[in-house]
Amino acid sequence: MDGSAESWRVLNVAQGQGMMTILVADVPQMDGRYSAALAGWDLAFVRTIGEARQALGGARPDLVVIGVYFDDSRMFDLVRALRSEDANGGMPIVCVRGRPGFTALTTRTLALTLKALTVDEFIDLVHFGEDDSGNAALRTAVERLVRR
Repeated sequence: MDGSAESWRVLNVAQGQGMMTILVADVPQMDGRYSAALAGWDLAFVRTIGEARQALGGARPDLVVIGVYFDDSRMFDLVRALRSEDANGGMPIVCVRGRPGFTALTTRTLALTLKALTVDEFIDLVHFGEDDSGNAALRTAVERLVRR
């Protein structure tokens, strides 16, 4: 799915049939990783805060995944927007760092800031191999959040 409003309407229909929907707000370079790790779920990819808000104007997804580099590093802006809207208060949010390059201190600071913003989980993909085993572990981490 391309993340457009039309594809989101299709996902909403599928959600009514019991399919799990995940709104993925990240850079296009991460699409393959999410598709591999979360195969079988309906993924709607958005690239900007505007697209995310439009997608969330319809039915609520089961989970929102936001990458650190989303929309020119506007992950925090989207988290704050989601948490400030009462309708989205209980929606699980996972933030993901998909590329190496941060120091341990920066990663720890990022995780603490996200916790303060009531993000449900921070996942550093550096700890999940980009193979079947790593994708299975990532999927398990995500499923744990959705099934709470």
